[in-house]
Amino acid sequence: MKIIFLDYDGVVNSLWFKDVNGEPDFNFPSDDKVNNTQAIAWLNKLCRETGAKIVVTSTWRNADNYKECLYNAGLNKNIEILGKTKKLGTKRGIEIQKWLDENKNLNIEKFVILDDDMDMEHLIDYLVVTDGLIGMTYYVYDNAKKVLMEEK
Repeated sequence: MKIIFLDYDGVVNSLWFKDVNGEPDFNFPSDDKVNNTQAIAWLNKLCRETGAKIVVTSTWRNADNYKECLYNAGLNKNIEILGKTKKLGTKRGIEIQKWLDENKNLNIEKFVILDDDMDMEHLIDYLVVTDGLIGMTYYVYDNAKKVLMEEK
């Protein structure tokens, strides 16, 4: 099984321009739906081509509708979201490692982390960093696919 550990903000939810009193204001949307449909399209393609499933690492994972935020934005409903990492109050890499340790029965062969932060500790080699202002692009898709399809 292949896994994508997915952050939302800066990956599939991008900053957007909003005019506030004649001045630019960059805010994340407040409608509980990720807003970067191009990033969702790249994520769909990545999952389809690699067979990967998703585990959510975003702080949005604390919301009851964290899965719907992706599906409502266009994530193919055939792509399985296995769940989410637990909030441990540590760096995200430690939370991902804990999830991996608790799910050894899934026979995970490859995984990639899509995030705009680099707090991955010893898992940094599995990270494909996104530009937090524009999110997932072809470049991110291509590098993530290489990680998931790499032969050992």
